[in-house]
Amino acid sequence: MNEKRDETDLDVYATAATIGAVAGLRCLTAPALLGYFASRENAGELKNNLLSSPKVAAVVGALAIGELIGDKLPSTPNRTEPTGLIARIVSGAFVGGSICAARKKNVLTGAALGAVAAVAAAYAGQNIRREICDETGIPTAALGAVEDGIAISVGINALKNF
Repeated sequence: MNEKRDETDLDVYATAATIGAVAGLRCLTAPALLGYFASRENAGELKNNLLSSPKVAAVVGALAIGELIGDKLPSTPNRTEPTGLIARIVSGAFVGGSICAARKKNVLTGAALGAVAAVAAAYAGQNIRREICDETGIPTAALGAVEDGIAISVGINALKNF
């Protein structure tokens, strides 16, 4: 985070889209990771984020853990149903816009990229998970745990040097 490199607008917008895609896979994981990185002492430009308060970051992190657990329940609705999809769009827009705000880039562009990436990842994640489950018989909860790991890993990788 405190390591600067030559960063282009494309780098910032790609990060906004990537963290937006994480929101599409797990709605609260993206803001939880953003909050974690923003609340750290060496957060740099992320420090001015709504999630930079350690208390707020902790609450969002706890909610994200609840989401990871709830995702495995058979009663959990599909992420592409209206309520879940709208939540992912809002989350993706928030994190994408926050990334651009931190780097003084166009916030609306970042929000749009985050929202679009969230929708794309929501549908892709759901369809890939369903296909693998149908083809292999692996329980959907197990595949959900793998997807959790992917979402968390991608999010950390996107934000760790931001």
